[in-house]
Amino acid sequence: MTSGNSKAEAIAIIGCKIAAVGTNKTIRDFAGPATRTIDARGRLVLPGFNDAHVHFTAIGNTFSSIDLRAKRTAGEIIDQMGHYVRFLPKGRWLLGIGWNDAVLPARESIDAISPDHPVFIYHADGKSALANSPALTMAQITKFARGRADDGVARDSRGEPTGVLRGSAMVRVSNLIPQPHINKWPEIAETASNYAASLGVTSVQDVHSDELANVYRELARQGKLKTRIYDCSPLSSLARLKTQGIRSAAGDAFVRTGCVKHFTDGDDANAAELEKNVLAADKAGLQVMIHAIGPRSNGIVLDIFEKTARQNGSWDRRFRIEHANYVKESDLRRFGKLKIIASLQPWIFHGDSFEDYKRLFDVGAPIAFGSDASITEFNPLLGIYAAVTGTSAVTVEQAVRSYTMGSAFAEFQENVKGSIEAGKLADLVILSDDIFTIDPAKIRTVKVVTTIVDGKVVFEADRGREHDR
Repeated sequence: MTSGNSKAEAIAIIGCKIAAVGTNKTIRDFAGPATRTIDARGRLVLPGFNDAHVHFTAIGNTFSSIDLRAKRTAGEIIDQMGHYVRFLPKGRWLLGIGWNDAVLPARESIDAISPDHPVFIYHADGKSALANSPALTMAQITKFARGRADDGVARDSRGEPTGVLRGSAMVRVSNLIPQPHINKWPEIAETASNYAASLGVTSVQDVHSDELANVYRELARQGKLKTRIYDCSPLSSLARLKTQGIRSAAGDAFVRTGCVKHFTDGDDANAAELEKNVLAADKAGLQVMIHAIGPRSNGIVLDIFEKTARQNGSWDRRFRIEHANYVKESDLRRFGKLKIIASLQPWIFHGDSFEDYKRLFDVGAPIAFGSDASITEFNPLLGIYAAVTGTSAVTVEQAVRSYTMGSAFAEFQENVKGSIEAGKLADLVILSDDIFTIDPAKIRTVKVVTTIVDGKVVFEADRGREHDR
């Protein structure tokens, strides 16, 4: 899909950018003897999805602990563990709870899916634990002669540990787990980036308040970041950001900063303070985004944005309202008039009678789609499905554009990415089905086949694992 929603047959990529878009015949002229050719086999190729509202490290942390209590067979446990391990960086522990004796997988089955990750998972009763061979080796728990069953290590008839541990043996392994596991930010961010690649998400706008831009930059330097990140700070960090001279969309192609986020619940008592801070942030050249749900909250924020623009003068500020849900009819029109970006999350509000996507499009509001993951599912195809089947349904073209070009505009990057055209970054996704032609109800089941970031393949579904960038 190009910027005009037209279709092309082939794409040429040189380095990290799209060199040309056109027919198979014209694009073949770009190929040399060392050129890698990816045959999409007629499948749909789109610009990489850009999620305009995520909590990035929270997404990564969902893989920090696995809960197996609902699993009823050993096969289900292996499948769930395999899904988690797929996205964890090599060497990161897989921890969790919930297996029971009736569905205990063999240690060999666990080893087969986790050769690069130590595993330590507590029994549902918490009195024993299950470890794989990498974890046992680290704890120097190896094969012993018979007669050593009193060391807390369950063994088979050959004296080999089965992976089930009790008592002091549990402690020996648990003491090896790096602490605190859930604050290992580089590993957590890399996990989130691996997962994003599997969903065709090539860019995110991180509204979490952990301010980890330096962690993201280091991952990018190491070639481990598969996701472009616009890292936002809380509005309370305004003084520091002003001192550092940071302005909106500052940074490089992979990691940028300069956006500030705040929450309002429609409380009139706090409106004056919020107005003062928004005025100061905007004057400092920062992009301001405010969370607002409900008619009163949205009305207050729109008033503040309008006053701020009038007082600070006209320039390309791109104010955003995050969620923009339950908006009064008169205020819906103000989104278009003031060109306030409506940052929407269709999946989390799917079926809500107050969905206003179509009306926001009708009044000419700039629209960006996102997920609000990890609070909900990260998969953009669920968001597109929700937008085209909900109570305020829009077209597939509008939904895709909101998850690509619309989100790029929301972070000042519409000239850099968001559509498939020469000169733009080579961030692409190949889907299993053409979501423009299939039954809209089936869009939620469509899978990502291949994800390309910066001109490099970072995910292939049939390879079973992500690629290093």
